[in-house]
Amino acid sequence: MSSSANQCPFFDIEAQIGQVIEGEEHCIVADAVQPVSFGPGEVLFLQGRTSASLYALKKGLVKICSTTADGHEHIVGLSTPDNLLVGLQSINQNRYAYTGIAETVVHACKINHKALLDHLNDKPGLALRLIAVLTAQLAHSRALMEVLTHHCAVAKVASFIVLMTPKAERGNCRFPMPFSRMEIANILGLSEETVCRIMANMKRSGVLLAPRGYIEIRDWALLNAISDGSRSFPATH
Repeated sequence: MSSSANQCPFFDIEAQIGQVIEGEEHCIVADAVQPVSFGPGEVLFLQGRTSASLYALKKGLVKICSTTADGHEHIVGLSTPDNLLVGLQSINQNRYAYTGIAETVVHACKINHKALLDHLNDKPGLALRLIAVLTAQLAHSRALMEVLTHHCAVAKVASFIVLMTPKAERGNCRFPMPFSRMEIANILGLSEETVCRIMANMKRSGVLLAPRGYIEIRDWALLNAISDGSRSFPATH
């Protein structure tokens, strides 16, 4: 696998101390891995289908969805390389509990469940790494749910932008935003007009810029204050 060694739970750190060649990584589950790629809109796995693999992201963003009996889709998570493993919740189940859809071009390692479980028997320390990753993913999902429960539309949009900011770049920065205004509106339960108006006001107030496909945060402190409700900010002018 070529995911970041600092993030990937399958990177063999202890066995390679003093032996790692610069630019080379050592995967402890290499025999269970298949490199795969997906285009925007392609499905990694489907809710209810037989569960056989999970995915370790190297690049891209995956939307995790749950579909109700009447066909409505609810977003329950957004997985990025900061939030590395996708489909881990189904490792001990026969079927996927959710659907995973690529929002951007995705490069990942497809990892066979059975082979991974065999490695867990041989390498107990690997289980602790997986627990840490799953805990981080649950925290990310809870954060998304908290964003969705905001009653204030402005705080909701600001909180979503904070959530989407890569952890390594928390501060004034520029990063890809794969969602259109309409998609953000659908995720947050707002109208597209409201999202456009709020982001235009944030631009006028010097909080951020939003060129096509990107977010550039100009005032991280103010964005955080708006997201947590400690700073009021008008939705309209």
